Amino acid sequence: MKMLKTPRALTRLAAFAFAAGLLIGGAVTLFVVVRDASAQEAMAQDTKVDKRKLTTIKTTSVDVGETKQAVEVRYLDLPWGKATFGYIETGVDPRNGQYYAKRTWPIAHLRLAVPAKFQDKTLAPGDYAVIITPKNPETKAGMKLSLASFKPAEANGTFLVPGNVFVETPKDASVVAEKEIAFGEGAPVVEQLSISTGSEGKTVSIKIHYGDRTLTEKLTLQ
Repeated sequence: MKMLKTPRALTRLAAFAFAAGLLIGGAVTLFVVVRDASAQEAMAQDTKVDKRKLTTIKTTSVDVGETKQAVEVRYLDLPWGKATFGYIETGVDPRNGQYYAKRTWPIAHLRLAVPAKFQDKTLAPGDYAVIITPKNPETKAGMKLSLASFKPAEANGTFLVPGNVFVETPKDASVVAEKEIAFGEGAPVVEQLSISTGSEGKTVSIKIHYGDRTLTEKLTLQ
């Protein structure tokens, strides 16, 4: 049987089959698979889409007392990459020239409308980059979470850039508080980074959920 490549040929075959069915008084079932080249091409392109370039800036905030948006967090909804995050957790990246394991990762933009305490450090109202530093096997230092004060280039601006998962830590960022961290494992897997905020009195929690990893940190508002 020859391949059918045109609608005209398909129509002719259907007509012939129908006529033959009428002549022999039988039922005719015709199975035809029509492949749309343009649809196939579109599907092929979809499989090649780099999800990292589709990231957008998300915002979560919490009101405390009469203060609206007392704590606001902006972040990129980064696609989950278990291997990549493993390089950050271990400090070893054999495939990428140690790129993932040696650079700092500013994952969120924290804005405080009121003073707050974190790790016994008092944070003034303003803007802070939330930075993850990979584990350092050489010094035995664990993975770290840092808050670094910085000044946005424009009012209400941010260093985050949609579609850029490799955004750099702001050049003027100055670390004001940091601690070693370890993400908990075993949470339900989410395909993109999700950060949520909540409050209980003057205590504000910031929960980071990435893949099957979670980390919750708390701020005490003053």
